[in-house]
Amino acid sequence: MTALASAADLADAIRLQAVTAGASEPTVRGADWQTATVTAVGAGTVDCGAITARRLESYQNPGVGDHIVITQSGNGNWLACGRVSSTTDTEWDDYNPIWTTDANPQPSVGNGTLTGRWKRDGRTIVGWINLVAGSTTAFGSSSDWNFSLPVQAASVGTRLCHAEALAGSRLAGQFVISPSQTASKCYFPSTTTPPLVSCRSDRPFAWASGNQLRIDFLYEAAS
Repeated sequence: MTALASAADLADAIRLQAVTAGASEPTVRGADWQTATVTAVGAGTVDCGAITARRLESYQNPGVGDHIVITQSGNGNWLACGRVSSTTDTEWDDYNPIWTTDANPQPSVGNGTLTGRWKRDGRTIVGWINLVAGSTTAFGSSSDWNFSLPVQAASVGTRLCHAEALAGSRLAGQFVISPSQTASKCYFPSTTTPPLVSCRSDRPFAWASGNQLRIDFLYEAAS
């Protein structure tokens, strides 16, 4: 190999090394963005392999496996902008509402179903709960029913949301979310005083297999 060829090879190697170093150095490359997959979720951050990025306020409910956009500043700080669009709707998420009463014995779904779905836009929470009683569903004591919310409510304001009890006919009521609550109660009309009574095993009727309780909610999250 001639000295000239050796010098050319050395120059090529140096140029390649400079390009490789610059690709991982933001002060050389400048700010950029790219897509990445979330491998771990932290407090206000997500990990994408070796990269830890702080989430924007708009990127809520992160999960491992999310395909997201991340961007880097000139000094090397990473931001997670949010999920990229997919062919499936990832905005609505399942959640498992917790059904309790204010006193024992507690209710049990048995062979019935209790399902929930929700979504978040900033601090606005919207979703629904659906209880369908089965033949082995236990309705608990004659004490108020509570259904857990997907996230805690804000410390100000009370939200009056919609509820519906079905037992052959439909009975419209309210799902009341008070400040800072993590679970809420339903209220339905009564023929006695007071005009609205809290929902429980014997109200607004004696609950039985096949009866349904449907709840819609919209409220402000605590954070």
